[in-house]
Amino acid sequence: MTDLDIRFIPNAALTEEIQSAFDALDHLAFGELNDEYSSIQWTTPDWMALGFLQGQLVTQLCIPKREITVGTERVWLAGLGGMATHPKYQHQGLGSALLAATEAFMRDTIQVPFGLLICAQETRPFYGRSRWQAAADALYFTQDQKRRMLKTCIMILPLTDRLWPAGEIDLCGLPW
Repeated sequence: MTDLDIRFIPNAALTEEIQSAFDALDHLAFGELNDEYSSIQWTTPDWMALGFLQGQLVTQLCIPKREITVGTERVWLAGLGGMATHPKYQHQGLGSALLAATEAFMRDTIQVPFGLLICAQETRPFYGRSRWQAAADALYFTQDQKRRMLKTCIMILPLTDRLWPAGEIDLCGLPW
């Protein structure tokens, strides 16, 4: 198998060609969102993690950096959202390779103590194999100046020795 070419690109620096490839893979992976998710506005990420094979985008995810609240504590973290691998390339370790590279990027470049992702229950084992840990079954976010709850699997990845605080998770903005 050819080596995966992983690139971390600031969202503001995406070319039209890469954005188009990202959107196509996103639609292929997620299709039309169900009713619960279709009304949600999603945040604009700070970075894109992109994996290419022979110049073709085959796996991707978005990374916003955000300060959130957990209980009474404020916590800086890197989000992980929109993780997708082209169906033709699934089960070949490409998504896992992108996750591993992203872990190092979050720790060393973004320099935050945690990663946080929102996922479907079915994908929880995939993230668990990469050391992500279940943290909650719901969180809060703000959209249109209203506080809303999202019930889904919330997972965190410790990137330092800092312990994840106890309490309700509020993204203090839009989800990713």
